[in-house]
Amino acid sequence: MNNSVIIGKILITGDLVLKSPLLIGDGAGETSDNFRDVHVLKNRQGKPFIPGTSLCGVLREWFENIFPDKTIEIFGDQDEMQSSIQLDDIALEDCEIISRDGVRIDGLTGAGIDGGKYDFEAIERGAKGKLRLLINLRNRHCLEEISEVVAVMLRKLQDGLKLGAFTSKGFGRAVVENLTASIYDFCDKADVAAWLLKKTSSKKILPSTEESFVEKDFIVDANFIFKSSFIIRDYNATEKLKDTTITASTLKSRKDFVIPGTSLKGIFRHRAEYIFGKLGLGKNILENLMGSSATDKKIKSRFIVEESYVSPKNFSEVVHTRNKIDRLTGGTLQGTLFTTKPAYQKNFDEATLKIRFEIKNAKDFEAGLALFLLRDLWLGHVALGGEKSVGRGTVKGLSAEINFKGKTYKLNANGKVIGGDKSELENFACALKNFSGGDDK
Repeated sequence: MNNSVIIGKILITGDLVLKSPLLIGDGAGETSDNFRDVHVLKNRQGKPFIPGTSLCGVLREWFENIFPDKTIEIFGDQDEMQSSIQLDDIALEDCEIISRDGVRIDGLTGAGIDGGKYDFEAIERGAKGKLRLLINLRNRHCLEEISEVVAVMLRKLQDGLKLGAFTSKGFGRAVVENLTASIYDFCDKADVAAWLLKKTSSKKILPSTEESFVEKDFIVDANFIFKSSFIIRDYNATEKLKDTTITASTLKSRKDFVIPGTSLKGIFRHRAEYIFGKLGLGKNILENLMGSSATDKKIKSRFIVEESYVSPKNFSEVVHTRNKIDRLTGGTLQGTLFTTKPAYQKNFDEATLKIRFEIKNAKDFEAGLALFLLRDLWLGHVALGGEKSVGRGTVKGLSAEINFKGKTYKLNANGKVIGGDKSELENFACALKNFSGGDDK
């Protein structure tokens, strides 16, 4: 029998839910109707959607890391065989189009680069869409082997994947809920009838029970409290607030405060530049880790930061009115009164901020860098958000869990290692101190 003959199908369905904002741009740029630099991609009906090509590309890249020998068998190859995957576009419902702002920072001065301000649209977290993924089984496929692969893929879809732009800065995290995977074996008359009549097959594939993370990834999950007030400025505050006298309020995602992944990534990168500078290490080494957007050499970031969402139930927003001061005379500048609305944590007994970051395919010296970044944040040596000069944005660590090379390490509020081998973490720190810029294991 011809190897290309279809002998069955595997139909995967579920509800895709955005857990962080999604940015898939339409490529139009600023227009007369929309002044944003990047606009959300929409279909002919005006609804935001996720192209099947985007999700298929993400799944293929994941397959190449987990099942390199099965990638062509499932996703095809330009020379050898046609793809077995059919993936529909995902139209999104319950969408809220939000706008975010960013600025490129000078690593030396810490100030914004002239002309480096940009803004963009994104789809707010919480939007949902129907996933429909079909795998055509051909005569060349082994059903038992494909079923095992699909089970692992189902676990990945449940755990979550990243779509669109800014994925290294916390954007595009999506999970699939209510997953079902049905096998239609065309050697079975009942399955043939079920497929033709669009009925559910009795043969199912369940998600794998094994974790889908890669042991080479260095992953940090840490919990903090805010020692001081904080404000992540919402530049659209004047459009949303009834009190137009307030010039800056804290950015929110749905009802929660949000520490954007773009802010966290910028903070970590600036601190990493400081650490590398003290060690005499070149900037190119950091670009190989945190990426580069230079037109002559674009490098994809392996340093991934999640957005952090903070429930407002343990916070009070307080209005502060201040004046700008003339540095020469020490007096106030006329017409420079401004009002901001930072948030203050009320109860310090429980963690209110969770931060997660990871390094893909981490080397030992990069793991050491991550530990120093965690330490500096833990001890309040770096601050989050704006108005740092007046003491806002400092945090204190309460607990942390680190996973690397199949091992788990746990820290308590004093930074003491209470789980795992402390000497192994010290070895990673030493690997950074001893790193001279060459290859490292």
